[in-house]
Amino acid sequence: MERIKSLHPLAGNNATSAAALWKDPSAAAEGWDADQAPWKEKRRRVCLPLTNRIRSLLDGMTGDACVVRLGVLLEHAPDTRNPVTWVDCLAISAFGVFAIDQYEWIGKVARSANEEELLLHERPGVVCVQTSPLRRAKPVLRHLRGVLGQFLCPVESIAVFADSDCALDPTLPENMLQGGELRHFMRTRLNRFRCSHSRYLDPRRIAAHLQSHSPDWGQG
Repeated sequence: MERIKSLHPLAGNNATSAAALWKDPSAAAEGWDADQAPWKEKRRRVCLPLTNRIRSLLDGMTGDACVVRLGVLLEHAPDTRNPVTWVDCLAISAFGVFAIDQYEWIGKVARSANEEELLLHERPGVVCVQTSPLRRAKPVLRHLRGVLGQFLCPVESIAVFADSDCALDPTLPENMLQGGELRHFMRTRLNRFRCSHSRYLDPRRIAAHLQSHSPDWGQG
């Protein structure tokens, strides 16, 4: 069996994600925003259907004015080699904040012996080792939870895989899902928040606070 270790985010056919593309140190250096403008525009076009789906879903669930941004750049580590991180879709609802990335992986995704890696069975006999979306999302979650500490709001990451061309092992964490599972996932989060008896959040106030910490607030 051929086993491929992806040492670079761009390695492997159709095994890249937006969350990984910025991780090249040169991309995070000064001038990143200008140099990557064409890539950001293309990535936003690719992720627009998912963003619209999430916006419609959240609007229908709570009736509140949620804030959903397409292609957001967060400065999670100023004055370091990798100061920024990209999020395909940032959703701010009355019951939590969700950093959502879309993955175009093709094949069957399964667990590995290492919790920070996944096995992507691209085709019979070929297995590609990929960094787990949960590992990739850690800098984003740390940043968001730190910035939003005063709001006492839940913050989670979600990795969304294609409904077709990709199969997910059922034992994978629940926030690694396919598009058709988004509604059920959000319902569980809404009900969990309700059971906590917490006061509903103010999405616009949270969004304004996050925007002040973002070098590129994306499109909405």
